[in-house]
Amino acid sequence: MLKWRWRAGLIALLLAFGASSVAWADSDYNQALATAPQGISLNKDNAILTVDTSGYSSSAIVNATNPATPGTQIAMVNNNTYQFGSIWSTDENYFDLTQDETASMWLYFGNQGTQAADGMAFVLQNDPRGVAAIPDYPTPGKAIGETLGVWGVDMARRQGSVDKLAQTAIQDSWALEFDTNRNASTGGKAAGYANSFDIGMPPVHIGSNYPGAGSSYIRHVDHGLPVLGIIQPDNYYYGLNHLGVIADESQPNFLSNGQWHHVTLSWKAATKQMTYTFNDKDPQTGAMQPGVSRTVTLDPAKIDPNNTGKIRWGFTGATGSRYENNLVVFESVPGLVAASTTATMTDLTQKQPVDSAHGVVSHDKLQVDYHLAYNGGRQSWSSIEGHLKLPANISYETAKITYANQPAETLDASQISQQKLTAALHQSLNRDNDAATVSLIGEADEVAKSTTVPATTSTFVSNAYVGTADTPSFQLNPNVDLNLSVTSDNPLALKPETDTVVTGNVHLATSATTPPRVTIQPVLNGTRLTVITPATDGTFSLPLKASDLQAGTNTLTLVATADTGDTSNTVTVPITVAGDLKFSDVAAASHFQTATLTGQDQLAKRGDDWRLAVSDTRGTGRQWVLDVQATPFVAADGTTLAGGPVYVDAYGSLTIDDTPTAIVWHTTDDRDHDGVYDVMGNWSADQGLLLAVNGGAVSGNYTSTITWTLGDVPS
Repeated sequence: MLKWRWRAGLIALLLAFGASSVAWADSDYNQALATAPQGISLNKDNAILTVDTSGYSSSAIVNATNPATPGTQIAMVNNNTYQFGSIWSTDENYFDLTQDETASMWLYFGNQGTQAADGMAFVLQNDPRGVAAIPDYPTPGKAIGETLGVWGVDMARRQGSVDKLAQTAIQDSWALEFDTNRNASTGGKAAGYANSFDIGMPPVHIGSNYPGAGSSYIRHVDHGLPVLGIIQPDNYYYGLNHLGVIADESQPNFLSNGQWHHVTLSWKAATKQMTYTFNDKDPQTGAMQPGVSRTVTLDPAKIDPNNTGKIRWGFTGATGSRYENNLVVFESVPGLVAASTTATMTDLTQKQPVDSAHGVVSHDKLQVDYHLAYNGGRQSWSSIEGHLKLPANISYETAKITYANQPAETLDASQISQQKLTAALHQSLNRDNDAATVSLIGEADEVAKSTTVPATTSTFVSNAYVGTADTPSFQLNPNVDLNLSVTSDNPLALKPETDTVVTGNVHLATSATTPPRVTIQPVLNGTRLTVITPATDGTFSLPLKASDLQAGTNTLTLVATADTGDTSNTVTVPITVAGDLKFSDVAAASHFQTATLTGQDQLAKRGDDWRLAVSDTRGTGRQWVLDVQATPFVAADGTTLAGGPVYVDAYGSLTIDDTPTAIVWHTTDDRDHDGVYDVMGNWSADQGLLLAVNGGAVSGNYTSTITWTLGDVPS
């Protein structure tokens, strides 16, 4: 902010804007209009804002001259010396403090670098003067640059009250200033010259506070020197307490650098916090970028003392003896239409999203979707026109628009030229029809080498909201045709405990000048094995140890993958390992529990040392039978037990003697873990093999040899 210097080099071109507004213009001004980003129309029925504010305001609505951004209108705040400018929202288009609000716009501060002056401010205000609000300048109509058209006027050198200084500002307000010139005078020459608000601040900066609050100002005292021995009254000058500062001291002209700067303001009603983000879009492409953000908490009592929940919004600016071109292009304004626009891409062939982590292969079918969402507002989002800049290296075949609650519309894909297509939405978006998607399907072009397809930014314009949507950057790789075959036996039959080797070949055909790397992923019985790299001629071998294979049926699958993302056919190799039928566990010696002779017939139960299990690894559905036979139980003195073993089940009992008797028939199924059937585990204490002792038995220790025989039963 600067006041009393003369700026040379002005080209005196008197231009007319609108019906009656006039302003000076220079080559920078004309360049700004010619490069203006896409914005909304401001001169329309039910206008969003007005430049018919203070009678001293220099503001005007002008048309952009950029052919790439049709319909864009610009709010010109200042473009000459000693100007005050203001643009304010109309009564109907207030900022609602009770609801979350978002506003986004492009700002231009000229190209004068460190010689620029003075900047402008985004302002929320409930000043009783309404759209006529203006700082109390000593000379009406003669602006003071330091104020930026909103802050207090520090021209009274004997005035020592911060509250009185604040009374000269726009009242009940909050301002976010974009200050292009440092006002940092101190000492005896500072008082009364309105040139000290930026003491201790970087030369160019962004910051915020309440213009009408005394707490926003910092008083400095100049005691002066005695005159003829007489002590003089104190003089005062003021600094400004900047909150939420954004600055870049490495680039002292980061505002007035001949570029449009994007700004987004986001208000959260629940927390009473305002977040402002600077440079969050690329001025050349419109693509989103991180930007720099600050968040400040606002006190509604300082800006809305009557607790209406409504507040006027707008921009102000002021210049002194030097100036810059202060221009605003609005994308979205508070409360009118809340919306969002995004873009996604899908590889329909590979069934996965397209992004920096997921490449695309030539001839893949691709879908590009632009998503429009209506999130609320005081009016519908209507007359939407999409200026699509489509990703390159795709031959588009179809295009359409689908709505949440309206019939779909077909677009003519043949109208795509130089990756551009205009998509007019003939349906409005509102609470009943709150979403639309513009979808295009095409095929990825043939390429000879891996190609980076850059991100693109499309714009959706209307007279109430402008949104952008960025497609991702991605890698387009040459098409690769992979064919995998197995040259060893398929299916493969092995004897038990036998190692084997599976061999095969991968045939590679590609348009790539440098063939891609190919690997083979083997999976055995659902478990991934170590990846195989085929030889240069495409042959490969996979050794399999007997310990890797289970008895019965094994399933091996093989698929080749190129580092471009292409995959081959999947080859399945069934491997059958011949199984066998055997006892997996038999106790060497077992006993029956001791029985007390009572003269009555009785059954002696088995002791706890019986073990008998059968292993059948021949595969599910195979059958076997278990026979048992026993010699007579004889004591050491040759006495034979009166009785002998019996087999008891639910159907009765069988006497077991020296003739083999079938007692168990079994068919192997999935319940047999590893093909093992626990015979003893399936007998209760009162069933299975027991010892029958007759009433006439003589006491003694008796032994017998029990023989188990396992037999195959034809399936």
